[in-house]
Amino acid sequence: MPRTLSKEYDSYTNEFKRLAVALSHHPDIQALEVADRLAIHPVMLYRWRMEMKNGDIPGEPEIEDPRVETDLIRANQEIRRLKKDLLETQRERDFLKKAKRFFRLPKDKSSRS
Repeated sequence: MPRTLSKEYDSYTNEFKRLAVALSHHPDIQALEVADRLAIHPVMLYRWRMEMKNGDIPGEPEIEDPRVETDLIRANQEIRRLKKDLLETQRERDFLKKAKRFFRLPKDKSSRS
């Protein structure tokens, strides 16, 4: 009979789970965004929320200052937006350089003696 291979899974601390759950309950942050930022599957986050509600994860889902976490997420969003803008600006600059070479007037060859 074939043997089942064991799989290794990531294990998260209760503190990490509490932080994730607290962030997902924040009014300015969507749970899917929290899961994406923490690189976890959204179903796992919802499961942790249920476990916190049922008391399976010890501790309170509190963050000392949720504004700090919100500011970090907003800063990451701003960085992503600025990187997009920078890439677009670089492409425009490169296009203008190519256009400048293309539209450059040829030198008048008749002026040589």
